[in-house]
Amino acid sequence: MKVAILSCGSVASRVARSAAAFDGVGDLVVADLDAGRAKALGEAIGARHARFDATDPESIAAVVADADVVFNGVGPFYRFALPIVGAAIDAGAHYIDICDEFDVAEALVTDPAYDERAKAAGVAVLTGCGVAPGATNLMARWACDGLDRADAVHVVMGLPFVANLGPTILEHMFHSLSGEITQFLDGEYRKVPAWSDPKTFELLAPYGRREFGYFGHAEPITLPRFIPGLKEATSRFTWWQSEGNEIYRRLAGLGLMSSERGDLPMSPQSFLARHFCTPEGGRAVQIDVSDAPIGSVFHIRAEGEKDGAAASVVIETHHDMANRVLEDGADMTAIPAAAFLRRLVDGEIDRTGVLAPEACVDPQPFLHEVMPRLGLALHHTTAQTRRVF
Repeated sequence: MKVAILSCGSVASRVARSAAAFDGVGDLVVADLDAGRAKALGEAIGARHARFDATDPESIAAVVADADVVFNGVGPFYRFALPIVGAAIDAGAHYIDICDEFDVAEALVTDPAYDERAKAAGVAVLTGCGVAPGATNLMARWACDGLDRADAVHVVMGLPFVANLGPTILEHMFHSLSGEITQFLDGEYRKVPAWSDPKTFELLAPYGRREFGYFGHAEPITLPRFIPGLKEATSRFTWWQSEGNEIYRRLAGLGLMSSERGDLPMSPQSFLARHFCTPEGGRAVQIDVSDAPIGSVFHIRAEGEKDGAAASVVIETHHDMANRVLEDGADMTAIPAAAFLRRLVDGEIDRTGVLAPEACVDPQPFLHEVMPRLGLALHHTTAQTRRVF
């Protein structure tokens, strides 16, 4: 099987290293805008290499030609994903990505054209295959499966404030935490302001009660598509430090997170993402993070009914960012992404059309495989309320 890995960045290059060892991969090509980086990676893992430009349709078509599977790691995905999806379908190749953008997911699952094209080509378009989205989708599926009827699912994420996350991740964060984003409310997709409708969730120690606002992410888009009966699906976020939330809100309010370039040499969003990564920018916005643990939390809560009574299932995982070092220096996103890719290459995912992990991957075996490699423990809690008299 021929697999094309698009991007030789930190995540995609580690996925490529894993794919080079897959039994089902007979031909592997790695491609990037930086031809030198693609050449170095290809030579290191015994793969062919190519240069490609994600802004050029002919270049995309050339690099995916004759591929059986295309892994897309080119971000930010709201700029680059959909043309690559289309090119992969046209080439008759299965497509998989680590896209975390709500608007890309919305285009894929609400526009039947992508699903129809993929099914006609006999291929899968599998989106959102990292940690979040990806593992979080499977945690949500597992939580909902623990109920007789799932009405709502909430995906809640918290992080310590970090100024320099790298330009691509920062562009994603700015895109997801400014303007209007999409949530699934009262049985329909709705636009709501980022950060709005703050809700308090009780997290396991040492985090406790925290407030989270709406966050533009893929899970509220795909979960209602593939888990029947949901009336509500949301994603919420906070920096543990309230000062970090205020920095993002103020910059968004000033239009500095906009992706609209106008007559400027680059968009405010692109400039801000690069500024945050400079020593000067980092010093200007970095804040004291000693008031909270240096760790991240994914908290997934499904609400509904079990055995005739109201019930909820919560799955929560913590990542100790200060002390846990992943095997071989791997990336948190790369480990689940490679595991999803292997399942696609090995034929374990045999559905066609537009898919997300919760539609085609068994949650518990996957999470039991991947989470220990990430150094994460899962906490599963079921709560039920019954009327006594």
